[in-house]
Amino acid sequence: MTLQAALEALRSDAASWEQVAAVTRRAAMEANRLSLGANELSWAALPSGLLDTYAELQHTAVTLLEEASEVYGGLSLKLDQVAYRYETNDDLAARELEGVWEPRE
Repeated sequence: MTLQAALEALRSDAASWEQVAAVTRRAAMEANRLSLGANELSWAALPSGLLDTYAELQHTAVTLLEEASEVYGGLSLKLDQVAYRYETNDDLAARELEGVWEPRE
């Protein structure tokens, strides 16, 4: 695999992870908007603790989705940084080594 192909693969993977992060961010926002009250759940929601359990589960789901978004976004960023570093190091090395040797034809 050439360096260019590797850089393209890194950037493609970074874009894919950013798309996943965007999906989990949207899911977290939607989950945060969900709200069921005692009327929607059951007449027994308050006395049985179901309303509290629902709120706790909703909060946990939102938290996990937000954490996933951070992880996926961070992974995307890190892959872009790796690609950038490989690219800049390759360009720097080419400039530093220019004229050191000339290939024979």
